[in-house]
Amino acid sequence: MTDRPAFRRLGRIAEKWRALAEKRRDDLAELYRSGHWKRYYTGDTLIARTREVDEICDRWTMILEQHRRTLLKADAPAIDRNAA
Repeated sequence: MTDRPAFRRLGRIAEKWRALAEKRRDDLAELYRSGHWKRYYTGDTLIARTREVDEICDRWTMILEQHRRTLLKADAPAIDRNAA
């Protein structure tokens, strides 16, 4: 399954989703730094959104790590136990 182009495409798609989540996190951080968050959020709501975005970023990172490990296992040379 891991040698199929669709599986590799899945990794590229996951990278895009993670990048989007990280951009959202950066945007929230900039909103906080600028003080403009007060126009859109209460303090509790901003904290809740920030935690939500952090969890989403962490999930996409875990998905990508698992995908990369799977690719590495598939690309690793097979061990021929009978060759010795």
